Amino acid sequence: MSQKSIDLFIDAIRKGGAERVCVNYANYLADNGYKIRIVIFKEYEDSYIDLVDKRVEIISLGCHDASSMIKKIKAIKFIFSETVIVFNHQMSIALWFYRQFGSKDKFKLISRNVNYLSRDLYTSKNSIKKWVTILLTKIIYRRIDCFVAQCNDMKKDMVNYLSVPESKITVIYNPVSTSVYKKENIEKDIDVLFVGRISKQKGLPYLVSVIDGIVSKKQAKVCIVGKGVLEDELDKELSNLEKKHNIEILRVRSTDDVNGYYNRSKSTILTSLYEGYPNVLAESLTAGTPVVSFDCQSGPNEIIRDGINGYLIPCFDTELFVDKLELILNGNKLTDIRDFNSENSFSILEELINKE
Repeated sequence: MSQKSIDLFIDAIRKGGAERVCVNYANYLADNGYKIRIVIFKEYEDSYIDLVDKRVEIISLGCHDASSMIKKIKAIKFIFSETVIVFNHQMSIALWFYRQFGSKDKFKLISRNVNYLSRDLYTSKNSIKKWVTILLTKIIYRRIDCFVAQCNDMKKDMVNYLSVPESKITVIYNPVSTSVYKKENIEKDIDVLFVGRISKQKGLPYLVSVIDGIVSKKQAKVCIVGKGVLEDELDKELSNLEKKHNIEILRVRSTDDVNGYYNRSKSTILTSLYEGYPNVLAESLTAGTPVVSFDCQSGPNEIIRDGINGYLIPCFDTELFVDKLELILNGNKLTDIRDFNSENSFSILEELINKE
């Protein structure tokens, strides 16, 4: 019996949540006998390429967006695998058009939805491209063969906002990387940890407000892991806090050992305006560190059991957020820092791939 071949399409495998899930998918599937290729727009220095299994082929198209991707695919006469999993709705729509009107290959197309689209589609600046993307997403996206939603709230959004048939959507929680685990006898020298891209979506004004609130009550060491377009703005706000309070801020822009930071921390916080599925919460709990998060769309309320493995805060009540965070820092013990089982996610993915 020949190997089943699968292509994973993603714009890049830079360090980020969706990118790490793509690598996890690729490594698991390669380990289970599938022939895997990761197809990217282009390579970046700060990436997860070193974590990709040697059996996985990486193809860099040398393009910059979904439109130029199709031109490059035509130019090199790219031959698709039996199944194509796409980590971006724009790429999914482009590949659907190409399969329908330009390709001799008739592959199964699975679109993995990476964000809460009814919010995400409107966050970029007004442009013709933005409104064309919204229109195409509303008209074409539901025609794709099948979908992966990262949580149940995301599935509801796809059904209600984009009219995707419920029968086409499979909910698969993001698998937690095997590199994230609870270490024993580790000193908890970080009070508050934030991990994420430094962007508007992450609710940076609320992040600063929460940090300001907690350090006005007690001395705290705060670690922020991540980089992004709003780094300078955030760093300026944090430097102002350092002048006001007895606070130590550890700023880490990139790391290959995020697990080390989870294990060193007493708490992990999430202040996002919205999410797709917040990997950081699942990873933190897997490492045994409790979490505090706004109850934003989507995902936190499917990960956090309020008062059991963390605290779920109404959006965007920073005062209550600070109160609950203070409970954790004062040693209040939660009853069950819940673990997460990646194997269940992978088995559901395999079922979807092999479903006729």
